[in-house]
Amino acid sequence: MIRKYFKYILFIFVLIIGFSSFFLYKKMAPVKKVHYHAGFVVFRDDKKIDFSDFKYMRVKPCSEDTEHEDSDEDIQAEKAHLHDLVGDVVHVEQENAYWRDLFINIDYKLDYSKATTYINGNKVEQFGNLKIGPEDSLVVLIGNNKSNHLKDAVKKEYIEEKAKKSTDC
Repeated sequence: MIRKYFKYILFIFVLIIGFSSFFLYKKMAPVKKVHYHAGFVVFRDDKKIDFSDFKYMRVKPCSEDTEHEDSDEDIQAEKAHLHDLVGDVVHVEQENAYWRDLFINIDYKLDYSKATTYINGNKVEQFGNLKIGPEDSLVVLIGNNKSNHLKDAVKKEYIEEKAKKSTDC
């Protein structure tokens, strides 16, 4: 009788071992830590918007705790945020962070279709749908801007300096 069902029992045993190994690997595998920075500046009618106000900052400190699952809200907030009262350096701590994530997280509403945007000096369309890259520098122009604000782009050296001084992450 056991011989008749041996191959089925063996199959179920291998299946259980396989699933157990997979879940154990997922739990024990090192979590790939994402952490990089980029710069941005927004001008509306030739006036630079100041994002260094506390209301734009992520208050919850970044955590090394990998024992718990982050909520969807935490994951969204870690995609792109500001802290340390630095309003022009973006902290990215999740995969697939887009520029729109930053503006969602700082609760700054803008009409993407009416913005003229540059990343690293190159004019881009639909910037909200573009991923934030390490040390990227975004310039957003809204409304009537007569000055050449590309000269005001956040420089790589500044991004690196602020990243080193970051107290939260």
